[in-house]
Amino acid sequence: MQNTDVAIPVWGVFRRLGALRLPAVRRVLFKQIYFTANEAYLLIALIGFALGAIVVTLLHVQYGQSRDTALRLLGSLTFAELAPLLAALVMIARSSSAVASELANMRMHGEFRALRLMNIDIATYLLLPRLLGMALACMLLSACMALSALTAGLLVAAGSHVSYQLVTLERVLSWQPVLLLPAKSFSFGLVAAFLACRSGLSVAALPTEVPRATSMAVMHGMGSLFILDLLWALLR
Repeated sequence: MQNTDVAIPVWGVFRRLGALRLPAVRRVLFKQIYFTANEAYLLIALIGFALGAIVVTLLHVQYGQSRDTALRLLGSLTFAELAPLLAALVMIARSSSAVASELANMRMHGEFRALRLMNIDIATYLLLPRLLGMALACMLLSACMALSALTAGLLVAAGSHVSYQLVTLERVLSWQPVLLLPAKSFSFGLVAAFLACRSGLSVAALPTEVPRATSMAVMHGMGSLFILDLLWALLR
C-alpha cells in the first residue's frame, strides 16, 4: 500500500529554498554533496580517463582521423553527452539506492513521526538537502569525468608535447558543450534525486519494502535519465 502523506512534500520542496539559511539544513546539504561526489570521484576519473583514451585511439589510430578532429569530437561528445550521462548513471547506482533505502528505513522506524513531534519539517530538513546535494554532486562528477577524458585524449594525441596540448585545447574545445554540461548534469541529478526520495517515501513502512524502494529508485532513475537525455537532444 502506498502512503502519500509523506510523499506529497516532495513536490513542494523548492518552495523552501529559503531554509538553506539554516545551519542545520546547510550541514545536511554539504554532507550529501560530500558522500555523493567525494566517494565516487576516483571511479569517475578512472572511467573518464579510459573513455578519453579509447575514443581518441579509435578515431585517430584505427579510423584515420586527424588528432585535432579526434579531440574535437571527444570534447563535443564528452562534455555534451557522455560525461553527464555516465556520471549520472554511476550516481544513480551508488547514491539513489542509498537515499531511497535511508528514507524507507526512517519511515519504517517511525522517525518521520518523531521529527513532526519536534516540529521539524520533513521536506526542509530531509528532502531539500538531498535534492540539491545530488544535483550539485552530479555536476561535479560530470565535470570530473569530462576533464579526465579530455586529459587522456590530449595525452594520447599529443604525447608529452605540453605546448601543443595547450594550443590544441583552445582550438578543439568550444564553449557550447562546456556550458551545456552543468545544465544537463544538474537536471539529471535533480530528477534522479527526486525519484530516489519519492521511492523511499512512497513504500509501506515494512521491512520487506526497503529493497523494493531501492530497486524502484535505481530502475526509475535510469529510465527517466535516458528519457530526459532524449528531450535535451530534441531541444538542441
